[in-house]
Amino acid sequence: MKETDDSEIDYSDIPSTDQKFWEEAEVLYPRKKVTIHLKVDEDIARWLKDMGDRSDSAVNSLLRSYFIGMNNLPD
Repeated sequence: MKETDDSEIDYSDIPSTDQKFWEEAEVLYPRKKVTIHLKVDEDIARWLKDMGDRSDSAVNSLLRSYFIGMNNLPD
């Protein structure tokens, strides 16, 4: 990818953006992560283990969605 020239990229299926799009864009910085330990049901633990390395991100995403919904926050 680093060696790909922009002229080689097919932009035909990417919607164009205008000045308004960028004026309303919001920069989202990564949040600080902390490690926690919690007990979960055995079937949930198996499911998470089967997910492998993706499990931390999946749990964080699920908890963030729940947190946003419970606190009536914008996405």
